[in-house]
Amino acid sequence: MKIVVVSHDAGSSEILCALIREYFDLCSWHIFALPQSPMGRACERYNLPFTPIGDPEQQLRDIQPDLLLFGTGWQEKIERPFVRFCKEHAIATVAFLDHWSNYRERFGFPDEGWEENLGDFTAVHDERGYSLALSMDLPNPLKLPNHYLIRLIEEAVQRKVEVGKTLLFLSEPTDSVAQKTYGDPLYWGFTQYTALEDILEHFEDFQCEDLIIRLHPSEKSSNYDAILERYSNILVQIHDIHSVDLIDELLYAKVIIGFDTMALYIAALLGKSVISYLPTKAREFLLPLPKNRQLNHLSNLSNELLLGYSLHMDKFGMDFATFINTVKKVD
Repeated sequence: MKIVVVSHDAGSSEILCALIREYFDLCSWHIFALPQSPMGRACERYNLPFTPIGDPEQQLRDIQPDLLLFGTGWQEKIERPFVRFCKEHAIATVAFLDHWSNYRERFGFPDEGWEENLGDFTAVHDERGYSLALSMDLPNPLKLPNHYLIRLIEEAVQRKVEVGKTLLFLSEPTDSVAQKTYGDPLYWGFTQYTALEDILEHFEDFQCEDLIIRLHPSEKSSNYDAILERYSNILVQIHDIHSVDLIDELLYAKVIIGFDTMALYIAALLGKSVISYLPTKAREFLLPLPKNRQLNHLSNLSNELLLGYSLHMDKFGMDFATFINTVKKVD
C-alpha cells in the first residue's frame, strides 16, 4: 500500500513520524515536508527519508497513492493542496489532530468553505480528543495510539536524572495567539508575561530555590528582561528548546507550571508535580488533568499540589491493520 504523508507543525508531525517508524516495513511511505520545518527535523531524528514539497499535484500523480495522512496546526497550511487533489481523485484522506485545542480552526473555521480542508477521517489519540471530535462533527473520528508519547514515556522512565529544587515555567506565546485569532493580545485577560509576574509574586509558595523559564520557539528571552529586573532577588534562568532537552528538564524540576502546553501533560505522565495555570475565567482548561491541578489563581497553594502526581496513559485505539482496513476506499 502506498501512503503519502504531509505535515508541518510539530505536534501532529511527531505523532505521524512515530507511527511511520512503528510500521515502516508494512507500507510504501512517501513523506513530503519543508526541509527546515518541524516535520523535516522530526524526519531527520527518526531517520525517515522525505521529499521537499514542490508541485503537490505532480508529486501525487507520480506516486498514485492509496491513502493520504496529513498533519494539522497553526503554522503553514502546506497540506491543503494535497488534500484537495486527493479528494478530487477519490483517494482517502486522514487528518491527524494533536493536543485538544482549536480543532475546527486548524481547517480554516470560521472562514467560508473551511469544511473542504477536512479529511475523510479524523485521527485522535485519547478519549478527550475523541469526544471533542464527535462534539464538533468532524468527519469519522478514529481512535489511534499515540506512538510518539508511548515511545517518549518508555524512554524517559529509563533516564536517571536527579530531581532539583527548581520551579519550571513552560511559556507559550499567549499574546501572539490572542492577537492573531482575536486581534487583541489581552483577549483572555492575561499573557505569558503577566502570568510570569504572578508566579514571581508567589514564588515562595512553590517551595523552590530557583526558577527556569523554558521559552516557546517563537519567543525571545529579551522580552522577559523588564519583568526579571523587578525580581532580582529570585534566581532565574531562561532556556530555549535547543539548549536543554525537554525530558531532562521535566525530570529535573520539582514543580512544573504552564498553561495548556503538551509538555505539561507529558510531565504529568512522568509523575511530576504539575499545575495548569490560566489566570482568567475567559479560557477553558484543555489538558486532561484533575480539577485541583487547574488553577485560576496562585494564592494559598496547597502542599498536595507540590507533590508528584501520577497520570497514566491507558491503551487506546485500533491496531494498524484495522486502521488501514477502515480507511481504505472500496473500488
